[in-house]
Amino acid sequence: MPLDLNDIPAVDQAPADAKPTTALRRLDFTGSRRTLFKAIALGAVTVGASALNLFGARPAAAETGPYGLSGWDRNDCKDAYPTGYAEVGDTTGAYVNTYPACLSGYWRGSVYCEAGWHKYGTYQNGAVQSQHVPMSTSCGTSTMKNSWKWTTPDGKVWRCSDGHSTYWGPGHNGQTYLTICRALVQ
Repeated sequence: MPLDLNDIPAVDQAPADAKPTTALRRLDFTGSRRTLFKAIALGAVTVGASALNLFGARPAAAETGPYGLSGWDRNDCKDAYPTGYAEVGDTTGAYVNTYPACLSGYWRGSVYCEAGWHKYGTYQNGAVQSQHVPMSTSCGTSTMKNSWKWTTPDGKVWRCSDGHSTYWGPGHNGQTYLTICRALVQ
């Protein structure tokens, strides 16, 4: 039996042959039953949306680092690298002997981090001076951002934040390298 669009009743009008109902008769309500059910449905949607907001379910928004550079949000990095990537181990810092999380960069590690993002500024380490600048020209395949997140097999989430580091002093004559800050997020 095919469906005829004329057979579908209007939402806000009762059919001409509709019989009165005993449902909700005891309520002191002057509107129609349909209006009451619309109000109940709207109330349920409002309570549900409020509960989601209360418990932290928010739409994803790109992280923003301390210098206004944005990063990718997903923990599998598919937003920055849709086909994934072959992560490589840290070259220096606290996580050298843990699961690899980041890729690229001449050097990777926690020593390039400050407050969970790539360092910014000039630092002195003995006779060597370094200047670190976060940047957003190498992270991603279509849209470039400063950082991405990656979950390692142990369930930890890491932020890999890009920057350039330039060194002066013994053995260094102002060479600039792509460096990656690896910071624990959760």
